[in-house]
Amino acid sequence: MSIEESQPIEVEQPAEPQMPHVLVVDDEPEIRQMVSLCLRKYNFRVTCAEDVAEACKILVMEQFDAIISDVMMPGEDGIVFLARVHESLPDIPVILMTGHAQLQMAVNAIKNGAFDFICKPFDFDHLRKIVLRAVNYSKLQRMEKNYRTELEETVIKRTAELKESMVELDYTRAALQQAAISKSTFMSTVSHEMRTPMNGVIGSLELLADNGLTGAAAEYLSMARQSADSMMVLINQLLTFNAANAQGGGTLLHDLVDPQVLLRTIIDNQRPLFVRKGLALDLQLADDLPRQIWTDREKMCRIFEILLGNALKFTERGAVSLAVSRICTESGEDLLLCTVIDSGIGIPAGMIEQIFEPFVQGDGTYTRRHEGVGLGLAIARQNAALLNGRVWAESTATGGSCFNVTIKISTP
Repeated sequence: MSIEESQPIEVEQPAEPQMPHVLVVDDEPEIRQMVSLCLRKYNFRVTCAEDVAEACKILVMEQFDAIISDVMMPGEDGIVFLARVHESLPDIPVILMTGHAQLQMAVNAIKNGAFDFICKPFDFDHLRKIVLRAVNYSKLQRMEKNYRTELEETVIKRTAELKESMVELDYTRAALQQAAISKSTFMSTVSHEMRTPMNGVIGSLELLADNGLTGAAAEYLSMARQSADSMMVLINQLLTFNAANAQGGGTLLHDLVDPQVLLRTIIDNQRPLFVRKGLALDLQLADDLPRQIWTDREKMCRIFEILLGNALKFTERGAVSLAVSRICTESGEDLLLCTVIDSGIGIPAGMIEQIFEPFVQGDGTYTRRHEGVGLGLAIARQNAALLNGRVWAESTATGGSCFNVTIKISTP
């Protein structure tokens, strides 16, 4: 029996749930009584057992914050009991009680995991302090265990949510990719289908032009041909952009090009358009430009045609200039720096990067008074990336726009 009927002092009294619960294991009733009186005086809840066997049965049924056990008991002693507790309930601190004769045994027990030891006869205040320290340790252990459990549960929950989000993200990405493929296929199909009848229109207009029309008929024919040519430019832009996206940016050809000759040719081809609008077009070439570089002639021409075409489109008066110089970056890259500056309407605040998005012009809308579908700068950026360079835009202090292009110099 844990508490004999002749000793009502050891009968456990109702206790508040928040009171620390201590198990006292000793074969001497007087020791159990003194320890119980001491601990109850300091608001501990106490349960007693007279041997290890009874203590093990109690541990199965109740929870404790600390255990006080005698070392020398009949049957299994306190050292064996300590091992049992550590095996099944490792978070409960065990305090050993021992006489001075067993002091070395108690010290060895502490090395094997005992929380502390009390020498008989013991001081009540010393007993209280040791038990209180053990109870606080037990509470910290439980708090850490609960925190770890909550953390593990939170991690499991968040991991499950993350996996679910990843599945949704994969689904959304797959849907977007399919939508992009469908859009690309639609654009390609429509553009090709538009190109065929437009070729017929242009061919018919050329036949009409051969008939020597005069007066108003010749003027109407010229207007129709300009509109047809503009439509073909838009169709070709759509096809070029769509093909580049489908091929991950497009394919690159390697031509041996004289950049000065190429740029002068581009300017000569563009100048009549500027003169017709009353704009000056200037070319400034640095003296140290290489005579020959490896590049893709068509893509390089396309970049400057787009930038000069944009400058022409958005400039009503003044001039446009193309300045080309040679620079070397901090990483040792040799580059052509090409700058197109115009005196046009400039770039609205906040639109510096957006204008390079497909189907966007300076005002960010799809329908404007200016021609085009907003693919030119997107194509220019694609081509510059293929030439190991980049395109970026700036607004000038005096109004107008400044577009910069870098192209990697690869000499033979």
